[in-house]
Amino acid sequence: MSLSVIIRNFFLAVVVSISCLSVHAQSGNPGMRLNRDVLIKKLTQADSSLVFKRDTDISLLPNYVAIDANGSQAQLIGKPDELMIAKWTYVFTADEKVNLVELQKLAWFANTFGDQEGLDWFFAQLAELGKDYKKPISQIRMFDSKRKGEITYSPKEKIFSMTFTPW
Repeated sequence: MSLSVIIRNFFLAVVVSISCLSVHAQSGNPGMRLNRDVLIKKLTQADSSLVFKRDTDISLLPNYVAIDANGSQAQLIGKPDELMIAKWTYVFTADEKVNLVELQKLAWFANTFGDQEGLDWFFAQLAELGKDYKKPISQIRMFDSKRKGEITYSPKEKIFSMTFTPW
């Protein structure tokens, strides 16, 4: 099955899964106004194969990393109420079912950090990927929620990455 068919099927499946998870914003705090611990709890409830472990701190900030059963990596950097970097990385496989599951997680990630605007942005980048999966993608977007998002895709390694930071 081609990547464009996978992406089309993904659009249908994602609507249901996104509404099942939400993370409440924190008001008045620096960072992205999302509680890291609540985010970790929601991610692990959705995917029991994700086990977050504290890794080497980055710029004196706590760094939590988890790798799921399909090889996706989630990374959250920052204090519980001062999340500074949230990153999700996935390497596409030949298994279309795995790709669909991982794209659903990326859609939830985009929606959590960028709201509907983030989800629309994610879908637009997937549409570009569906047109030509051999072409690299590098897109940066500022969101009303005072967050900056970046999506990259490397066709050589088949790595799709989404990163959010405050701005």
